[in-house]
Amino acid sequence: MAAARCSFLALSVVLIGGAVSAVDEGLIHLHFYFHEVDAGTPNATVVNVASLHKNSSTFGDVNVFDNALRAGPDPVSRLIGRAQGFALHTSLDESGGLTAITFAFSDYGGYSGSTLATLGHIGVSGPSERSIVGGTGKLRFARGYMASRLLSSTDTSIVVVFDMYFTLAR
Repeated sequence: MAAARCSFLALSVVLIGGAVSAVDEGLIHLHFYFHEVDAGTPNATVVNVASLHKNSSTFGDVNVFDNALRAGPDPVSRLIGRAQGFALHTSLDESGGLTAITFAFSDYGGYSGSTLATLGHIGVSGPSERSIVGGTGKLRFARGYMASRLLSSTDTSIVVVFDMYFTLAR
């Protein structure tokens, strides 16, 4: 088993608009883009549902979101699914928080109709890693991690690139 894990395969499968590859026997890699439209703008995909502070602190705030997952960084690139979840501002120094996100794939090749569930800390600067704690459909029993980083930001939207690496229980 350990020997099989160490032998890398040069197998890469590109699905229409999104990349999926088997980097190592049993290791799956998904690559896509998260598009968020800020609250207060038309078609907002994120909203602050709880804020207990009258000052500028965000500690304790709760945001919920239903963001587009796209094949590319362009906001008109092919829609492959939705990222639905919440973010809790859990850091007193406002350096990060906790996210719980379900990635629901609607048009992502063989993974259409499947989901991945994630949980973990996100920092306000730099790349973040969070755990993949499960899945449904063809992604049932997924375990691994995802790496994300901010690709672009405007006054009204952000684009985040995601790379997910996981295995499925056999």
